Amino acid sequence: MNHARIAAEALRYRLDLLDIPPDSRAEFDLDAMAGATLAAADPTVDGALRRIATAWIRAGLDPERLCERWACPEARALFEANPELIDALDDIVRFATHAVRNAA
Repeated sequence: MNHARIAAEALRYRLDLLDIPPDSRAEFDLDAMAGATLAAADPTVDGALRRIATAWIRAGLDPERLCERWACPEARALFEANPELIDALDDIVRFATHAVRNAA
């Protein structure tokens, strides 16, 4: 599993949920944000990724698709049925913005 890809897709998915217009996303380098987040090696982020991956697999979704865009009905159903996973996404976003801000 490529944890940086999973973190980037988690960030992308959260932005999709917030319905941020594509032109406003130009300032976000999701791959860089994901890399900075993982480099921080924070247990909160590790736990958030683990919770998402565990729920994903338990829902019968293909683990390989964690590294691809989560724009599918099955992913949406997973997050709708498990609102605590939104908290996990928010943990990743919080640490990503913090990591990027500290790197600047």
